[in-house]
Amino acid sequence: MSIWIDPPAWPAHGRLWSHLISDTSYAELHDFAAAQGIPRRGFEGDHYDVPQERYAALVAAGAQEVPGKEIVRILQRSGLRIQKRKHEKVIHSVPEASWLPPGSRADVISSRQAEPPASTVVVRLALVRGPELLVLQRLTGGLDLPSAPVGALSPQDALGRLLAVVAGQGHRLDPELLGYVRNTVPVPDADYPWPAPKACFALWHAELGTRDDLGTGVGRWVRRDEAAEDLGERHWWPLVTHLQEFPR
Repeated sequence: MSIWIDPPAWPAHGRLWSHLISDTSYAELHDFAAAQGIPRRGFEGDHYDVPQERYAALVAAGAQEVPGKEIVRILQRSGLRIQKRKHEKVIHSVPEASWLPPGSRADVISSRQAEPPASTVVVRLALVRGPELLVLQRLTGGLDLPSAPVGALSPQDALGRLLAVVAGQGHRLDPELLGYVRNTVPVPDADYPWPAPKACFALWHAELGTRDDLGTGVGRWVRRDEAAEDLGERHWWPLVTHLQEFPR
């Protein structure tokens, strides 16, 4: 077992906090945290935040003490470090994602930033009307959210075009960035269609009144709990779930 912890030195919510990490895998980290009664909500993508009163017990259980700066170095050397911007949270991570070339990872990041990362290649819209979500039928089968490639446009311009198609002229939507999926692909293969090593797929959300309709004939409304049957395996779905659990 290779679990590490730094001394409680990070102030938040009226107390000091430590960072708990593994240099082997997230699975090892989750197993250790669960065995010590650390709730999963404390997981921040590549580490757990743990309050100062738990520090001694975690060390006694086998976590190795290191300075705060060394925690970052250990994560970087292990390849488990996940970069994110201020006001962002990693809510799901898939090392060795099966839909990406070998050695790649996909990180799902909720964000309160106003704009997506510069490496955004696709924009999507989660348009909500009460308990319903607007979905489209994919040409290859199954459902999807309204989406558009960025191409030579900025992500904001690509989103503007998508909104014009979805809402037409009858509605003025005010979308808010919900987050993004980031592919990290160190060695792309010939079939990988996106830029490497980083490509982001940004998701915005907006809301209509429960009595509003679009009138554009684009897509159809389904209940979000029903949509999960078709969309629950999509890489961006944890962001929709996060929106339901933590409304803006």
